[in-house]
Amino acid sequence: MGQKTHPKGFRLVTTQKHSSEWYSSKQKYPNLIEEDFFIRQKVEETFEEFLTISNIEINRIDQNLENKEYVNITVNALFPRAKEMYRKIAKYFIETTENPSPKVVSILNSPKNNLKRFTTILLKRNIRNLIRLFQIKLKKNHHINIKFIKNPFEDATLIAKFISEQLEKRTPFRRAMKQTIKKVQRTEMKGIKVQVSGRLNGIEIARSEWKRDGRVPLHTLRAKIDYAYYRAETIYGTIGIKVWLFGGEKIKKNKKLLC
Repeated sequence: MGQKTHPKGFRLVTTQKHSSEWYSSKQKYPNLIEEDFFIRQKVEETFEEFLTISNIEINRIDQNLENKEYVNITVNALFPRAKEMYRKIAKYFIETTENPSPKVVSILNSPKNNLKRFTTILLKRNIRNLIRLFQIKLKKNHHINIKFIKNPFEDATLIAKFISEQLEKRTPFRRAMKQTIKKVQRTEMKGIKVQVSGRLNGIEIARSEWKRDGRVPLHTLRAKIDYAYYRAETIYGTIGIKVWLFGGEKIKKNKKLLC
């Protein structure tokens, strides 16, 4: 039987980087792993209402002179655009604000509303609450930075979440895959492969179906492969979604040897 290798773990250091970057001794290592898990869990719980998160990067910086450790958290996410997402943000803003003024409520409920303005206010508020929570629980200084992804169809995680939403809305899986591939074709990506597994379209026997467009060289080390998997919870059961995205090859420049 052929053995499978994770596309990202296979290309670490060459075209991929670690999601957590820090160094520790054997004694502190397990505690830091638990801290990373706690940080990711709380960040996802806080922002899942109005942001589609791609990945969370954690970088720890030791300040030996001050005997302090700074933790930089970078959240790569998609800025909300849909009207449904705005309704969620408006509802969340009203529920979490203590005694909101009638003027704020009328602005939120009006059709001509400023999505960017209120999303920014919510993000700043939640970031402050998270930093306060981390300082109390972990007793360290944290800095949270949110980077917005311009095109969601250039990120494998966001593509997998998009397909999951379509399947949960009872869209036929072949149509969802074709729509996704057409949208990826408009970007600068060189190729994509999508695979779905489970009780597709409600059939009794589970099976796997896949579709590919362009090149996806999984055996090439210098290939920039973005890989993600996600699950769709349908009325027939769980459907697994895998996405491979090929963004080109990393070409090293020839260095001249000095004699």
